[in-house]
Amino acid sequence: MEAKVLIVAKTPAVDRITAEDRARLVAAGAADADRLADAADSHRAGLAAVRAALAGACVREVRVADLAPGDGRGADLVVTVGGDGTVFTANLLATDAPFITVNSDPVGSVGHYTRCAVADFAERFAAWRSGRNRIEPLPRLALRCDGGVHRFLNDCLFTSRNPAALTRLVLECPAGREVQRSSGVWVATAAGSTGAIRSAGATPLPDGREPALLWRVREPFVGLGAPRLTDGCQRPPTWLRLTAAMPGCAIFLDGPNITVPLRPGEAVSISAAAEPLRLVV
Repeated sequence: MEAKVLIVAKTPAVDRITAEDRARLVAAGAADADRLADAADSHRAGLAAVRAALAGACVREVRVADLAPGDGRGADLVVTVGGDGTVFTANLLATDAPFITVNSDPVGSVGHYTRCAVADFAERFAAWRSGRNRIEPLPRLALRCDGGVHRFLNDCLFTSRNPAALTRLVLECPAGREVQRSSGVWVATAAGSTGAIRSAGATPLPDGREPALLWRVREPFVGLGAPRLTDGCQRPPTWLRLTAAMPGCAIFLDGPNITVPLRPGEAVSISAAAEPLRLVV
């Protein structure tokens, strides 16, 4: 039986901006024209190589910007072609199929969650088809709110949709309950503890495969007294509950592409996800 494979591919930065904007960025010294072109060429060549290696499989391809949770239904395998952002967006898929995560621009991409170089993809895919591969499970966290359940791999940010606004929320955890004002709350997995939450002052965990829930209040407001509950590290995850105490709050999951708006008084509960993300290695 043919394997059903879903390719999730990024769109290179050079294709997401107009020629006018690109020229303006280059003139401002904020971008390098040659680097943009090289990154796009590398990605296109990598995507072509992945397509060629999948000849004979039943393949469907979706761009990151067009991806919907239901796109993963029925897939035996998900192949991401891009960088970490592509993996993050593909993580929203309603599927427990394993992932082969291909870094299509290793020069410019950190590739924290990519496990396959373009040159190794054909061999990795063949190993998966024959059952010779290994699986690396990465723990995820699950966020539950009125809008359903959302799994995230790296981190999420509970905050106001206006970046200059104060965020009013109710924070509840095993250590207690507190009404707070701040710039929001970062919540991360162990794998995500080296990212934004670390920049906010948290200590990263050494093993990204450890089941954990880290949280840290971002820029707490101390004008009426410093909050008591400002950070936590649950190993393994227990629970965290955040309630919007104002209009205009939202949760941003694994970066800017996935946003869950929250109504005033709406709560989100965060705990361990039932299933890890399974990476083919």
